[in-house]
Amino acid sequence: YLGQPLYYRLVTDGYSMSSTDRGARRYMKLFAYFPEAVLPNPKSALLICFGTGSTASALVEDKRLERIDVVDISRDVLAGSKVVYPQPGTNPLDDPRVAAHVEDGRFFLLATRKKFDIITAEPPPPMMAGVVNLYSKEYFALMRDRLNDGGMVTYWLPVFELSPGDAKAILKALADVFEHTSL
Repeated sequence: YLGQPLYYRLVTDGYSMSSTDRGARRYMKLFAYFPEAVLPNPKSALLICFGTGSTASALVEDKRLERIDVVDISRDVLAGSKVVYPQPGTNPLDDPRVAAHVEDGRFFLLATRKKFDIITAEPPPPMMAGVVNLYSKEYFALMRDRLNDGGMVTYWLPVFELSPGDAKAILKALADVFEHTSL
């Protein structure tokens, strides 16, 4: 519109992974806004899977956060932030509190000793190659182990793309790891 893109869409192997359209931005930002609103004084956050950066943008808006780690397996996805956020001061990866890591999210959790007040993740659906491990009980346990006492995890679950049995299995894995779980 008026020479500007209406929104951006991240497509991988013909599959729409993320978008900056209004509806997508709104729900993605809630993955950060909800714990920021509920937690008394969060200082650190971990975002696994950058996508188009909507959740990262919501995290950098919270000035209480002193450290934000962003993990994505694709260097190209992270580099794409320059396309989505071309104006100076708008790219969440340029915030001095942000450390970007090109790494598998599961491996990052295994390798780091850092703890976080907020951990949020929006991985591709589990039917995508290599992604199912980001929906397992073991993975959720890694997230719990990297969570500070009183911290919160938010997680995207693509229920519209799952069979009822698969959705129930993922929810059970999450509830087995986290004593207090809401959907």
